[in-house]
Amino acid sequence: MNKDIDTEDYEIEEKALLIPVEWLSKEARFKIIETLISTRSLVDLARNLGVTPTAIRKYLKRDTHPSNEVIRRALAIMEPYEEEKIHMIIIQDILSALKMLYDSLDETYKERIRKIIKETILQ
Repeated sequence: MNKDIDTEDYEIEEKALLIPVEWLSKEARFKIIETLISTRSLVDLARNLGVTPTAIRKYLKRDTHPSNEVIRRALAIMEPYEEEKIHMIIIQDILSALKMLYDSLDETYKERIRKIIKETILQ
């Protein structure tokens, strides 16, 4: 067994765990699955995600959404050429939710949020 490959796989899985998948909307989850299925067979994707091909079909038809665990596995198996697209799906989804929250606040709270964003994200 190649130690470099094992280390690389561990780092990929570790990286996937850092993304707060619990916060992702159903729509973002569907888009992640659609991105992965575009370069894999249904059977291969199902096997890699630890679900049945029927589950993948249900995700694609939007009959049910992928669980947090399935999305974590999806992030762990994404290829380098898929990273940018999937990361953009995640970023846009989280920012959209944050904007909805921000827009619902009174002006005094908005000022606090702007300050927090500036201090934590825009440093």
